[in-house]
Amino acid sequence: MNTGVEGESRAWQSRARAAWFTAGLTVVCVLAFATTVGACAWSTGQPGRVALESLYGLGSCRTTMENVGALALARVWVDGEWWRVVTTGLLHGSWIHLALNIWSLWSVGEWAERTWGAGRTAALFFATSIAGGIGSLVWAEAPVVVGASAGILGLAGALLVGRLLGDSVTREKLAAVSPIGLGVTLVVLFVVGAIVPVIAQAGHVGGFTLGCLACWAGLQRGWLRLGVVLVLTVAANEVVQIAAQPDARPQYHEFVGFRLLELDRADEALVAMERALELAPGDAQISNAVAYGLALAGRDLARADELVDVALRDDPENGNYVDTKGWIACRRGDVEAGRVLLEQAEALSDVPVEEIEGHLRDCASVGVPRETTSPP
Repeated sequence: MNTGVEGESRAWQSRARAAWFTAGLTVVCVLAFATTVGACAWSTGQPGRVALESLYGLGSCRTTMENVGALALARVWVDGEWWRVVTTGLLHGSWIHLALNIWSLWSVGEWAERTWGAGRTAALFFATSIAGGIGSLVWAEAPVVVGASAGILGLAGALLVGRLLGDSVTREKLAAVSPIGLGVTLVVLFVVGAIVPVIAQAGHVGGFTLGCLACWAGLQRGWLRLGVVLVLTVAANEVVQIAAQPDARPQYHEFVGFRLLELDRADEALVAMERALELAPGDAQISNAVAYGLALAGRDLARADELVDVALRDDPENGNYVDTKGWIACRRGDVEAGRVLLEQAEALSDVPVEEIEGHLRDCASVGVPRETTSPP
């Protein structure tokens, strides 16, 4: 028994030495997640709750995740923190998320390092991870995005192109990689990504696309390679320009509005939120977001109530929408109705939500005089 364990240990050590970038990235991601969980537990003073949440999703740790480098989209747009597109690929939202990505990383990382070496594999991973972040910005995908999956899919895309179109040496190194098996796996991943809302699908597409294009560009020779690189550089510049201000996406204005509220720039925030509503009139999520923004700012609370009712007609059992309705009641001074709604929102939520709990604590103290609920 000991011999088998020792042999398995030596095998893993040999694999780690042969794929040292993959091994090193694994260690960094594990340490980064453990640090995030520890920092959140320390800041909230609820280590037991945070430890439990870390298994499936750090919903109450958004501030901590932003502090350690998560891709908070609005902080790129409003604060100019572009460095986040680099750091976000090292962070994860749960132990399940981390475990799945580490398994996927080893599935492709070892083959990439065998084929192109550690240096090129590292460059490809970080370039495609950044491309995934840019893709999330272009699509205004979610308020906060984390995960190594964009870089992993970038490596997978490069392996697929190398296996199908590479020179004889590359194809020989990748002979054991089934292009059909890899292709089917990628199709399944993208189909699941299109169905499951929490998956950063635009980020996946961005990373995978650059991985395929980078490998294909590397297959070209002479002036053709130079031409391809120039075209890709121009295209990348255009995509980054769109990512800096995806004005056609209502979520862009929604996320910017909430960030401006955090910065106490309420007038600018409400302009941004109204723009989101113009682009998506009647949309439940946007209607709720604008209603909540108005409630946070203490502005036009009667209209905020009408907007959240639009959202509730679409999904009356949505805890977020009920929470907004309750918070508006609190802001209008109707504490009794507000608390009833907030307790209902809490019951509708699958897990404890720190924001709802905060609203319940603060309901009685946030009311504003009715004559000041509308903007001047």
